[in-house]
Parts: sequence; structure tokens; C-alpha cells
Amino acid sequence: MLSALRAQIKRQLLRRLHYDASVRFTPEHLDLAPGEIRRDVEWIRVQPDVNLKVYWHMVPIGKGIGKGPAISLYVFEFQILRFDCFGARDGHFHLLLGWPSPTSEDRIWLPEPNATAQVERTVFELTKNVTYYLQRHNDERVRRLHLEPATWSTACTQARDKMLHFLCSVPELAVVK
Repeated sequence: MLSALRAQIKRQLLRRLHYDASVRFTPEHLDLAPGEIRRDVEWIRVQPDVNLKVYWHMVPIGKGIGKGPAISLYVFEFQILRFDCFGARDGHFHLLLGWPSPTSEDRIWLPEPNATAQVERTVFELTKNVTYYLQRHNDERVRRLHLEPATWSTACTQARDKMLHFLCSVPELAVVK
């Protein structure tokens, strides 16, 4: 019981750190949820201070396990977006703007019926709406960031291909495909 309480407190503290734009950290060490398994992490360097992290993972959510491909956008070492393509009823994304969240809900749910469709939605959000998300961040450097269109498009295509590859090649993800 005590370890569960400690894990909950740690998650709450880490969530607050995500929203404090003055705090930076190496995400590899702090952004794993208790019980999360993350595999095949690939970093895609887009341009200086802009990176995409593509991987697949399994994480306890609710009474089950969320599993599927995921992608995170990092700008100036801040995680800005994270898409978890977990299939029907579980796919969602996180928007981390460096401001305190007025609600306890930290997910925006994806309506697509399966992980493959959610990957396509993810690429749509990254290619069409990323500027909207960046311009709402607390850090002025993030708001002023200009993504080079050709480089950004190439990186999004690479990420899409990698996420779809996970869905076709990882046996644990067959059920969400």
C-alpha cells in the first residue's frame, strides 16, 4: 500500500514538473509510468532543438494495459506532445504547454477505431496543427519556433513509417492494429 501511495505522489510531482516551463529534465529518466514497458526507441532529429521520439510501449491504464506505437515531440528539451495510439477506446494524446492544467484530465481522446487509423490521425495533427500547439506553449522560444517545412514533413513521414512498422512487426500489438 505504501509503495502504491509513493508511486502516486511521484506521478503527481512529475506531472507538475511537466507543466513548469522553467524546469527541464532528461525525459528518459522521469517520464515512465509505473509498470510501463517501452521498446525500440528511435530519435528523429528534425532540426536544432527539435526532436521526435518514436517507440512502442505497454502501460497500465485503468483496469487494463494500453499498448501501441507512440510518438513524442520535444522542443528545447520540453515534451510538447505525446500521442499514444492504443486502439479503440484507449488512443489519446497529451498536450504539455508549460502551464498548470485546470483539470485533472490530461488526455485528449482519439476517436479513430484502431491504432492504424490513430497513427494517420497523429501524422495529420503533427503536419497540420503543430504550429497551433507550439504557439500556445508557456516558453517564448517554443512559441517563436519555425519548423522548416521540408525537414518537418520528412521527419513526420519517417515517424509514420516507423509507427506502422511497429504495428505490423510487434506481436504484442496485433490486437490493437
